[in-house]
Amino acid sequence: MKKNRNKNCLGVIKYSKRSMLVMRWMCVFSCMLLFQISAVAYSQKKVTLDVNGMEMVDVIQELRKQTGYKFFFNHNELKKTGRASGKFLEKDLSVVLDEILGKTNLTYRQERGIIIIVPQEKSVEEKKARVEIIGKVTDEKGEPLSGVTVVIKGLGFGTLTDANGNYKLVVPNAPEKFSLTFSFVGMKTVEKAYAGKNVINIVLQEETIALDDVVVTGIYTRNKESFTGSSQTYTAEDLKMIGNQNILQSLKTLDPAFHVLESKEYGSDPNRLPDIEIRGKSSIVGLKEEYGQDPNQPLFILDGFETTLQVIMDLNIDRVASVTILKDAASTAIYGSKAANGVVVVETKSPARGQLRLSYNGNVDISFADLTDYNLMNAEEKLEFERLSGTFTSVSAIEQEQLTGRYNRLLRDVKRGVDSYWLSEPLRLGLTHRHNIYMEGGDSQMRYGLGANYSGVQGVMKSSIRDIMGLSLDLIYRKKGFNFMNKVSVDWNRSDNPIVSFSEYAKANPYYEKKSGSTDRWLEDWQAENIAGVVYRQVQVANPSYNDAQNSYNKGNSFSVRNNLSIEARPIDALNIRGRVGITKSITETETFTSPNNTQFAKVEPLRKGSYFSSTSNSLTWSADFTVTYGQLLGGKHMINVAVGANIRENDMKTKSFSAQGFPEGNFTRPSFANSYPEGGKPGYAENKNRNANFYLNGGYVYDGRYLLDVNLRSDGTSVFGANKRFSTTWSVGLAWNVHREKFMKDKASFINVLKLRGSVGNPGNQNFSSYSAITTYYFNNWMLNNFGTGVLVSKFGDPNLAWQRTLDKNIGINLSMFSNRFHVTVDFYHKRTDPLIADIGIPVSMGVEKRRTNIGVQVDKGVNGTIRYAILYKPQESINYTMSVNFRYGTAFYKNIGRSLNAYNQENISKNLTRYYDGGSPTALWAVRSRGIDPATGQEIFVKKDGTLTYTFDYKDEVEVGDSRPTLEGVWGNTFYYKGWSASLQLRYSFGADVFNSTLFNKVENISSRSITTNQDRRALYNRWKKPGDNAKLPQFAYGNTNIASSRWLMSTDHLRIKNITLGFTMPSKVSQKWGINKLRAFVSANNLLTWKSDGLYVDPETPVDGLCTFETPALRTITFGLEVGF
Repeated sequence: MKKNRNKNCLGVIKYSKRSMLVMRWMCVFSCMLLFQISAVAYSQKKVTLDVNGMEMVDVIQELRKQTGYKFFFNHNELKKTGRASGKFLEKDLSVVLDEILGKTNLTYRQERGIIIIVPQEKSVEEKKARVEIIGKVTDEKGEPLSGVTVVIKGLGFGTLTDANGNYKLVVPNAPEKFSLTFSFVGMKTVEKAYAGKNVINIVLQEETIALDDVVVTGIYTRNKESFTGSSQTYTAEDLKMIGNQNILQSLKTLDPAFHVLESKEYGSDPNRLPDIEIRGKSSIVGLKEEYGQDPNQPLFILDGFETTLQVIMDLNIDRVASVTILKDAASTAIYGSKAANGVVVVETKSPARGQLRLSYNGNVDISFADLTDYNLMNAEEKLEFERLSGTFTSVSAIEQEQLTGRYNRLLRDVKRGVDSYWLSEPLRLGLTHRHNIYMEGGDSQMRYGLGANYSGVQGVMKSSIRDIMGLSLDLIYRKKGFNFMNKVSVDWNRSDNPIVSFSEYAKANPYYEKKSGSTDRWLEDWQAENIAGVVYRQVQVANPSYNDAQNSYNKGNSFSVRNNLSIEARPIDALNIRGRVGITKSITETETFTSPNNTQFAKVEPLRKGSYFSSTSNSLTWSADFTVTYGQLLGGKHMINVAVGANIRENDMKTKSFSAQGFPEGNFTRPSFANSYPEGGKPGYAENKNRNANFYLNGGYVYDGRYLLDVNLRSDGTSVFGANKRFSTTWSVGLAWNVHREKFMKDKASFINVLKLRGSVGNPGNQNFSSYSAITTYYFNNWMLNNFGTGVLVSKFGDPNLAWQRTLDKNIGINLSMFSNRFHVTVDFYHKRTDPLIADIGIPVSMGVEKRRTNIGVQVDKGVNGTIRYAILYKPQESINYTMSVNFRYGTAFYKNIGRSLNAYNQENISKNLTRYYDGGSPTALWAVRSRGIDPATGQEIFVKKDGTLTYTFDYKDEVEVGDSRPTLEGVWGNTFYYKGWSASLQLRYSFGADVFNSTLFNKVENISSRSITTNQDRRALYNRWKKPGDNAKLPQFAYGNTNIASSRWLMSTDHLRIKNITLGFTMPSKVSQKWGINKLRAFVSANNLLTWKSDGLYVDPETPVDGLCTFETPALRTITFGLEVGF
């Protein structure tokens, strides 16, 4: 039978209000009679009852049945008493009531035969008694929030929620009225008044507009307001608003400190890795090959474990939850000797609880080559250029006749319309499609996620392909302070590369006809003979299309498995113990085959035609760490955070390779058909192993949310450096002041939401060097055997005292937010001093080797970067928002105390580039002899000596710093707009103050050799030349086969403004999409590099640090992306 209980007012079990009124009148009329006997009857009522485990309401119901008495009570008050206890046998009703209500704060009285249960009266002292409050804090999805700060307002103490979102707060001597505040990173703070209820559950909502409030270091997570370091966190939505190509390209646009340097030789090739910098360089520039790896590359952390640039480059952006860039010593010092170049921390998505859900994200890129930088001659111009250069002129009458015949043949072809555009031959529209499927679900304890992704990347070169496939399995288990997380990833990659580079097509002369349906081996095969039939001049131009049509290949594939396991235990709310183990196994194979029909083998004997190369790398990397963190709020004002731990890591790579030559014609491309190894060649084998061990301590203290202190101390050991320098200690100290929390700011400047001043100093290190940098290595002399066995020769001298390269990093910054968090400013000033540097210096050849690695000199890099952002239009209730932002970057650098240690590189670079290594010089400086241009009187170039005097004589001793490839100021002007379900983004990149040595002019206008005259040239080689005295020309008179000097005349400014990205998207309203069974539906289109304004005459991509046109292996590109996101 159902019970009718009124929970909001005083009620009677099983009776209506009308019945109650009738009973009251009946009591009045029979009062005199009943009153005389009620007391006796009441005390004599006997009860037999076992109440153990019964709800108090049910106990009173049973007493009513046995005694027939009516009970009045407040349902809510009675229910709060919980369950009763006791067992009674033929006991008086008064005894039973005394027993069961004596354990509660309730009492009873009898009036006119009715038993009324009421709360006990409290004394003044009791009203200020101890209050115990419990509850749970969750987000809007019902997920428990761990680490929420719960504080009694005005009383100066509080607590934190545990891993399950639960909290318990005891308030001694509680006043009659008080409030609780609940605050958490990224959530709106909630204030709840205490109204007598001892259970208070709270749901926190996300902030609509807020700063990036969490700093994820990969070792610990910290509230950004209590963090002193310089860092920036970007969500998946931030990254995808710039485009869906990859993480790196989005960060390049979003963060001024993050710099991506595209390969100057391979342009848009999807199988090449760019160079990455954060806040400039900390090592000597230009020695990447000597170091064995890039010493200026930042450290990459994926889900708490160290990883490689290639893994980050291939990571599907739809798998990413957030990316945090750690920039200064206070934020990076936790990684010690690996953090001098900054740290990029990537967190992938974790499964959320709930019913099984399926989400799909897909997009398609259409890329096309940007050929606006190729200012090449047409057929008529090229033939005229060769005529003026004397190509068709000879002092020999016999030769002249044959040269004239060749010229007339080419002229006839030009006149009949031959003007081939060879640049389009190897190109196509690059079609790239990316797909990501993720299934997730689970309950509050166990969660699971299974994902699959595929990216088919087509470069704009016809043979340029990269296929990326991946599977992921995520498992999370949580119960009573115990957390288990395991992430498994399996990845396959396949790549194909062009056999013929794009530059070969750029060299092809336009007066050669492209013949449809046939591919000739030679574009021209002409020779001049004397009377005796002896060939004394030959023009043999290979057809790049012919070489491309052969069965040559350049391909590779890789397979890797990563497993990251993390186990956490929280014995008490303030203490967290975590152990992690990560292991990665990868295999990479590359194969290159060049057909014996390739024109490069035209003059090679048959048994040596064709070549094959194969390389297999097998890598095993494992790491383990153990971390204990402690966080406690003391006295409501003192927040203490401590993290202490240790980490060990080992990387073991084995590489096998061999080359072969001599292949028969036909489809015989495998190495078993080869005739021999190359002359002097043999199979190769290399093994590289390095180990690291470190111990770290991080401490953070915050007083009253206003004054902040961070301290890091770390000891690192590595096998990379000398035996006497294996271990090194790094440290950092950070201070910050949350000015906005001061009383005088709250009273007089309430419009300021955040004003934070911070500073840090530390000495993170750099160990991005090859495994055997400090070890003397040998190689076997197995081609000269003797009676004592195989001998060895010194390959490289080591140095047991090779010291660590460490950087003293200083930073001062400010964070400002105003007008309800609509206006934000972040500015950082930094100063980095690397001392000592590491470089290979020359030694006497009598030692048997040419160089040895040692410590030299100092490098200083300093500058400022920042971001200004303002929400001009902000109506969250209407889903309308327009935000404009500007980020900027300025920096300079110079060397000190290098002396003449690197002079060998200076001499070597004279014929290669304008990079020099001098004290006081910038690492990115361009060094050359200054030029005043062409003398109108003589047509000669005028040079400026070091003392400022003018001369016609060139001397390398007069070289000075004439420019710098690093921009003085660069950044991005961004605009984002949201209206209802629509979203739009416009990002414009600007750069000022950088220069480039334009080898397009140097090699294709003037410095044209007798060999390169047969290839196409820049159009400027034909025009604006000096011809006679008085001509004001930019170029001197052309002389066939002349060699000009690389002076400052070849420098050009790369100042530019570029539409970097435009994105337009639409998200279907959930009310509409859910009718179709879809939780989320979004479509978007994005375009990159649409339009660029740049300096006149700069026929190179200003964002790519190229030396000129001929260095391009693949052209720059523009991309249009169409995407779809679906969630079920």
